[in-house]
Amino acid sequence: MATSPLLAIVLTGLRRKMLHGDHERIRKLELEVAQLRNALGKQSSVDGSTIVASPSTIRDAPKDTPPALWAHPSGAFMNTDEIARLKAAENPMCFRSRYHGPHNAWSSLKEMTGIAHFMKETADEWLRPLNIQKKDRGKRKLDREKKFAEPDLALESLLPSKEETDSLVAVYLDQFEQLHRIVHIPSFRKEYESFWDLNHTRPASSTALVLSMISVSCCLGMQTSSKFIGVKSSAHALAEKWVKSCDKWVNQQSHKHRGLVHYQIECLLYLAKKVNILKKKRFWITSGGLVREAITIGLHRDPDSILADISPYNKEMRRRIWSTIVEFDLQASFDLGVPTLINQVHIDTAAPRNIDDDSFDHDSIELPISKPRSEYTFSSYAHFSRQSLPVRLELFKILTGPPIDLDFEQILQYTDMVTHEIDALPAWDLESNQSSGVSHKPSLAHTLLHIQLRQFLMPLHQPFLKLRKSHSKYQTSEFIYYTAARDLVLMHDRLSQKGIRTLYFLREDSISAAMNLCNVSLLQPKGSTSLINVNNKETLQLVEKCIALKEDRVLRCGNNDPWGYSSMCAAYGLLETHLGIRTPEAAKAQAAERFIGLHYKLLSYQVSIDGQQEAQPDSTAQQPSSGPNNFIAANAYPATTLVPPTQLAPTPLPREGLPLSVPWSLPQTDLSQLLVPNPDFNFELLGSDLNDLWGDLSGTDFI
Repeated sequence: MATSPLLAIVLTGLRRKMLHGDHERIRKLELEVAQLRNALGKQSSVDGSTIVASPSTIRDAPKDTPPALWAHPSGAFMNTDEIARLKAAENPMCFRSRYHGPHNAWSSLKEMTGIAHFMKETADEWLRPLNIQKKDRGKRKLDREKKFAEPDLALESLLPSKEETDSLVAVYLDQFEQLHRIVHIPSFRKEYESFWDLNHTRPASSTALVLSMISVSCCLGMQTSSKFIGVKSSAHALAEKWVKSCDKWVNQQSHKHRGLVHYQIECLLYLAKKVNILKKKRFWITSGGLVREAITIGLHRDPDSILADISPYNKEMRRRIWSTIVEFDLQASFDLGVPTLINQVHIDTAAPRNIDDDSFDHDSIELPISKPRSEYTFSSYAHFSRQSLPVRLELFKILTGPPIDLDFEQILQYTDMVTHEIDALPAWDLESNQSSGVSHKPSLAHTLLHIQLRQFLMPLHQPFLKLRKSHSKYQTSEFIYYTAARDLVLMHDRLSQKGIRTLYFLREDSISAAMNLCNVSLLQPKGSTSLINVNNKETLQLVEKCIALKEDRVLRCGNNDPWGYSSMCAAYGLLETHLGIRTPEAAKAQAAERFIGLHYKLLSYQVSIDGQQEAQPDSTAQQPSSGPNNFIAANAYPATTLVPPTQLAPTPLPREGLPLSVPWSLPQTDLSQLLVPNPDFNFELLGSDLNDLWGDLSGTDFI
């Protein structure tokens, strides 16, 4: 039977579609086989924390296999050219590596057949006769190394005495290095010993490293009797001076020729800014800049697969610096409620090993195997924090990504993910190490590992708090929200009772926890028998603990974040009003009294600037001591005189219109009378105006 032309065309088209479909299916099967082959070629890292592709897998991949799947099962494009472009010199400049993805111009150049031969012939025939000299790389390297070893007298002039520096360095190494691994402690101690040798030339990088390190611990190492000018302590002013000087030095350094010490200094400077609340609005921008710098040298790629020729010591330090930068960016993103750059990065760097620093050094041939999870080391936080990274990144996508409607059951699933990660954390005995002479070592890392997971429970359940009135099932969200905030306060308070202030200097949990506790308590109907409402007395105590933590920080650093403290006082007063403990008028007065009282404490530690006010002679006046506090006061404000609280002399200046620059010239006041608010009191005398803070919250910038 004859086939019509139209039918023949249709059948031909169908055959072509079927043939095309077969090709598509075959192509997909080939890709799946390549993926399976790649997965089988993978092996677990030594500590079991991540999976990395073995070099043999990449080498043995079939030539016709799309290079996109050789090393990345998720389908991201990557090939061996990417590894070839990651070049690194050996110790000490292993951080001079440069990472380029497979889509840059050099990839296209390399793909051009014969380009290298063509360029070489052109150079031999046309350029060499013109006697065009190459760069004298040897001389340039010697000049660069000579300059790198030279001292910086401007930075050295900022150094405290050896006794003071030793104390602040010890505080940093004992506290912060348990969390964010930036230096190798034995190597640093060895270099630090020669740092004070008069016969030894101090390289500028070593001075910048020490200054940035003690900037982190400056305010923690001081007593609460630190001297103040205005609302900032002299310790804070000195830390700020050190940070600015080191920042200036870093900005003058070449980005092409950088070593490990440059990235250590940058991490320490970021840490110092966080602890001292310097340029708070730039934290997220700065941490994002650190992430970008780390990516440009390939820290997100595991050195075992791309930099096999460098020493085990340098490999581990690369992993530690990357881990530190990741945690910086994650927390900065969470605090601001914005996306993290880490979510856009393919990471295969293994977690830092759970090993002690004295178990390896520059000369180690191989790294020791990670210790069991039951054994605590200074690297335990960095090691175990990596385990929860995928879950935390997933939560960031939910909280800061495109708006999506999540139902209550999905939120409970995410809550279960967080709870599962918390349960998987190691259960160290927080007290046993104290009896063996180790100073609270597990407590700090244990607390931060828990806090950085529990903090996600509150934003996850916050949208459902106000839905409690419409459906009883949302009572679960109230309970989870309240319990998470309560746990944060109790964990910080437990550290505070041990004299460990590191975390509430490094984080703002005291403010967020206080606000969240008050928020969920204010949503409870009056007279309700809910667990939260019945527990209101403990809630007030928890908020009091938060305020006490903030007060301690203010008395060491100064009230350079007045929004936080004043808002906590207001929230506490509002909760008291809601619970019927105080009348609105009494609660407002109490909130103002707290704010005033704290500032008067700061005024009692004031120093006066020469030429503005002179201390009255007093035979009982306290003389400046030669201890650390006197050093900080004298060096933070060189032209100042210490003024004991008893010598805050009366002044003929009226209360109204007193200049902000001389808040310590207040009329002498009996501190016992502060419980009675003065309606004529001008908050501008204290360096803050509550009309600006509390007067109009519309459009307020809380950061």
